Amino acid sequence: MKINAASYFYELIQEFPILEKDINSEDPDMIHTRMEYFSDYTNSQIGSNNNEELKRCFSFQESRVEHIDDKLLNALKVSYCESLLLGKYSSQMERVMGFMEPKFRELYLQYEIYYRNIFNKNN
Repeated sequence: MKINAASYFYELIQEFPILEKDINSEDPDMIHTRMEYFSDYTNSQIGSNNNEELKRCFSFQESRVEHIDDKLLNALKVSYCESLLLGKYSSQMERVMGFMEPKFRELYLQYEIYYRNIFNKNN
């Protein structure tokens, strides 16, 4: 059985209680917005060079990436990976990818290729 949004965000809040207020302020159906709170948190770890917390963020995603339902997978790509790819610290992604675990890193790289192909088609 695939992990649904309710289970995923419950587990996320258990692992990262600092996100509880923001995540719970959104309607449970707003999966992308709720995922963006986690991507913002991850980006803040990049910005502050908090590599241990960054590893925890990626480890959380790694342990779930193959088990989440399609809606969550889409949110993970569009709201989380894209935020890393295009965010404030995008210039640091080569270094940051060294902290990603294999399954999540592969997902991120596949999304990066997908995004760049779309961008190149439109230019």
